[in-house]
Amino acid sequence: MRISTAWSQQLSFNAMSSQQAKLAKVQQQLSSGLKMSAPAEDPAAAARILDLDRSIAKTEQYQSNIAATRGRLNLEESALEAANNIMYSAKDLTIQAKNGTLSSSDRLAIKAEVDQLVKELAGVANSQNANGEYIFSGDLATVPAFAQNATTGEYAYQGGPQQRALQISPTRQVADGDLGFKVFENINSSSPAADENGKRSVFNTLKALSDGLDATLNATPGEITGDRFLRYGLDYSAATVKFDLVANPGPVTASIDLSGKPAFAGVEDVVTEINAQLTAGGFNTDIQARSNGNRIEFASVATGAASSIQINNTSGTFLNDAGFTNGQVKAGANAQTFQAQLGDVLADLDAALGSFLDARASVGARLNALDSQESQNEKYVIDTKSTLSETQDLDYAEAISRYQLQSTALQAAQQTFTKIKDLSLFNYL
Repeated sequence: MRISTAWSQQLSFNAMSSQQAKLAKVQQQLSSGLKMSAPAEDPAAAARILDLDRSIAKTEQYQSNIAATRGRLNLEESALEAANNIMYSAKDLTIQAKNGTLSSSDRLAIKAEVDQLVKELAGVANSQNANGEYIFSGDLATVPAFAQNATTGEYAYQGGPQQRALQISPTRQVADGDLGFKVFENINSSSPAADENGKRSVFNTLKALSDGLDATLNATPGEITGDRFLRYGLDYSAATVKFDLVANPGPVTASIDLSGKPAFAGVEDVVTEINAQLTAGGFNTDIQARSNGNRIEFASVATGAASSIQINNTSGTFLNDAGFTNGQVKAGANAQTFQAQLGDVLADLDAALGSFLDARASVGARLNALDSQESQNEKYVIDTKSTLSETQDLDYAEAISRYQLQSTALQAAQQTFTKIKDLSLFNYL
């Protein structure tokens, strides 16, 4: 086989280029600390690295969610502790008020303290976190949990109907707060002033105490309240919706027709329309519609045990939409004696303390869950980073050995080239 001078020199040159390329690759690996400089070098490993990076980033986000949730739950725990202390203060004042030897001025002094406790409790119920969000407003965190009705002086829940939850693992969520409705309003009560479901808010309990201390013991009217939050209003523009309201004494029956009405933006629009129909029919002196936070409420204007209000469905979906049941009825109550009212207040304050205790126990359980999941996430991140390191990080000892080997090979190729380039007959002519 005949080998030309040009070919032999080209072979030597190709060998040097190959060794230089290998040496350059090792140099790049040593400078970057990575096995690969481009996905094309190992597509399977590159895909695995991307998956591991995404998994680590997602888990680190879960850890951030855990930190945020823990901060909010700690804030709620502090608020519940403050509310608990307010309840004990209210109980002490109620027990003082039961002393039959107190003068009217003594009772008014206690009333002033109770009124301050109500304001303090409202402040606690409307606590905000560092982002300005109301911690007891659920998924309506930008709205204060409780607002006072300027007419009745009662506080009504106006937050959202759902708890907010943050993802703390691929398969686990934890609520970052409790609904003020559940903690402060939906409390079991044996008082005649309880609603049709046997519930009374702690604010109404303290208001009853304040009113009694002021010697304004009044009979209550029959009132029924829907249990659904009408957050987005109602739309009956293309529906037939009718129902009856029956009030006692009488009885007086008012038929309400919301069929074909333009979409109602919120509770107030619905209430305004119903009251307009009651007024037009001459029933406004017997029946009244009103808003209670994000809910609709119907009341008999008359008070006392003979007073009642009932809702009967005839057609449409209003009862279900607003959270009423067909035939739902609630009677009023006669005015209690002061001592009987105080007994109910004490019982309801104990029930409120139980509600706060349940909420604090739930918060504690969630905090424990966060701690447990945080440890699991930390271990997962460490293990995943270890796998990622094995996949993409350079073994410096092995790379330095290859660098020395490639450097020696390049030197050999260079020295060989200097010898081969002189193997020409022209050098001997």
